Amino acid sequence: MIVYKIRNKNNNEQFLTGTPTYHHWDKTGRMFQTIGKLRAFLTNSLKGNKNVGNWDIVEYELAELSAKGVHEMIKPEQLVKMLTT
Repeated sequence: MIVYKIRNKNNNEQFLTGTPTYHHWDKTGRMFQTIGKLRAFLTNSLKGNKNVGNWDIVEYELAELSAKGVHEMIKPEQLVKMLTT
């Protein structure tokens, strides 16, 4: 699966988050799951006269590593608490 993020050309550690009319930069950013959603965001940003000159589009390929049971992801003390109440 390919996903997309918008990265700041001036600071490779900053990614765009928010909406086309209100956005800011942070270390995690917004992830677009389809090229269509990315294009819609870009189109709406351009309609809002946003400066996209310092934006890079970064593609990530996601792969499933493994499947785990829910009990494996819960902290042991939380699991005990859930089972005893």
